Amino acid sequence: MANSTLLANLASIFVTLAAWIFLRQRPSGLFLAGLGAALAGVALLVHTSLEFSSTGLAGDALGVVTAMFYAGYILAVKGLRDRGETTLHLMAVTTTITALFLLPVALASGEQMLPASAFGWWMLVGLALISHAAGQGLIAYALAHLPAAFSSVSLLFQPVMAALFAWLLLAEGLVPLQVLGGIIVLAGIYLARRGSSAGQ
Repeated sequence: MANSTLLANLASIFVTLAAWIFLRQRPSGLFLAGLGAALAGVALLVHTSLEFSSTGLAGDALGVVTAMFYAGYILAVKGLRDRGETTLHLMAVTTTITALFLLPVALASGEQMLPASAFGWWMLVGLALISHAAGQGLIAYALAHLPAAFSSVSLLFQPVMAALFAWLLLAEGLVPLQVLGGIIVLAGIYLARRGSSAGQ
């Protein structure tokens, strides 16, 4: 679980590169040090779950592509929020457009669309309200008040929480190396925030 969350949140690399190349926002040395520390910590966090196989490499490649799209999303939301777009309106529009695009794909997949039990419905409601409305909504809100590069690095906190919840809820064990990785991620986020503030 931590590994899959990590790959999607490598968007921090692409956000920083895009801001550097297209927006001429050169990152400070302290920010780059924080980014490097955060990535090193995440690598330690998921080290025990990495498997070098053809299937694993294909999944990793898709995870990197996801990170590229996620970076584009962060930069687009940042731009809209900086121009005064409200969080509620932004979330309503992006959610509606995404649903319209993905519904035909979901129907074509042939998978069951609706939960078959009360527990399944609660899971669906939780995903909608906690992961999407609250999680993505708070990210969109924060992007109006924080640099996009720092916001993307702070999202690396997600693999730490994913590993913790996987341990608590799914009995996926945490080893000392992973715990150390989580601590390094937090240190990296702190450095990146200091570097972002210094660069403003």
